[in-house]
Amino acid sequence: MLEKRTLAQSLHLPRQWPYMFRALNHRNFRLFWFGQLISLIGSWMQSLALQWLVYQITGSAFAMGTVAAFTALPVLLLSPFTGVLVDRYSKRWVVFWAQMAAMISSLTLAILTFSDSVVYWHVLALALVNGMVNAVDMPARQAFTSEMIGNRDDLMNAIGLNASIFNGARAIGPAVAAMLVSAVGLAWAFLLNGLSFIAVLIGLMMMTGLIAPAPRKSNSSSVNDFMDGARYALQTPLIRIILLLVLVPSILGFGYTSLLPIFADQILVTPLIPEGSARLGTMMVANGIGALLAALRVARTNAQTNRRKLLLNGALGFGVGICLLALNRSFWLALPIMTFTGFSMVSFLATANTILQTTAVDSLRGRVMGFYVMTLVGLGLVGSLQAGFVAEHWGTPIATGIGGLACVVSALLGLRSKALLSLVPRREQA
Repeated sequence: MLEKRTLAQSLHLPRQWPYMFRALNHRNFRLFWFGQLISLIGSWMQSLALQWLVYQITGSAFAMGTVAAFTALPVLLLSPFTGVLVDRYSKRWVVFWAQMAAMISSLTLAILTFSDSVVYWHVLALALVNGMVNAVDMPARQAFTSEMIGNRDDLMNAIGLNASIFNGARAIGPAVAAMLVSAVGLAWAFLLNGLSFIAVLIGLMMMTGLIAPAPRKSNSSSVNDFMDGARYALQTPLIRIILLLVLVPSILGFGYTSLLPIFADQILVTPLIPEGSARLGTMMVANGIGALLAALRVARTNAQTNRRKLLLNGALGFGVGICLLALNRSFWLALPIMTFTGFSMVSFLATANTILQTTAVDSLRGRVMGFYVMTLVGLGLVGSLQAGFVAEHWGTPIATGIGGLACVVSALLGLRSKALLSLVPRREQA
């Protein structure tokens, strides 16, 4: 009689994953992780295609920065309050409906582009919609991770693995998008992104036995719940310093990404890759490779890892990388610079994310992650606008260099923080 084989055996999936991937031993997290892997490839495809679409429509650095700002504005205004919603309701279904809304937005952009009717205000309107979705989705996804993991010791690994797929997709998505844009046009990138959300939706519906009980509605008002979260974040020294360290790159550093199309099209020109969209895709792939390596590095960390060193080295390296990009004029030299910048950025952000999630108490984690998302993404609108404004008046390299220098100074000041000393393993404190 033939032996019955499980789906995992048929797909040659291991019964026990290696140490670096140990969080995948949790079924719910595994469903979410593989669904996100597919969806995030689509998201990064759309990211490159959207930058190129806006650049084709307007040719303006400030216009590209404005699109990023429209995406970030709702996150800035709403995410601290959506953290209250995340702590009150089922995180799984909050994520489900947010992902559904994101899918509809992407498919709408695809239809407009296929019909050749897309104009700049359409992009701005959909950026605003995506921003509102992100304001709900991002804190919910961050806080949901702990509910999918039965063993708290695996939480750091899960966060690292989430970062790995985010940045692995960053390496794959832009490369695929660059080929699609050159071969069949922008609209296909938007369409495939919309369809990619189906994988996440199916994974969320298949989950069973989540470890956290269904959240209970609080008897206190939303305002009181918000104030409780704000007081907790501000009065907890480690959470406060992490949010401050993320603040400076968000306002002054991350705006460089909205200027990459100008680097690719006007500054880093090479006859071997004549199309600007292909150069932009190659640069983003290099950045994604570095980011993926950093995410895997974070996934390997354990209780004996010096997270203070990992955090501050990442912050400092990110600032140095942006400064090097501002000074560089060679496309080929830009690729290792982008790889180094991506590695440093994710070393910093994934470590910061891990510290916040493992420090925050369960009942306030949604609100803490709401403040984190507000700081990281919401305040990025200031960075996008200032980067676009400075680039428009004084040039793209100067705008990029200012942000890099600010990040370097912020990282050096972080060395003086006593709160971060708690992240140093005891064996190194002796």
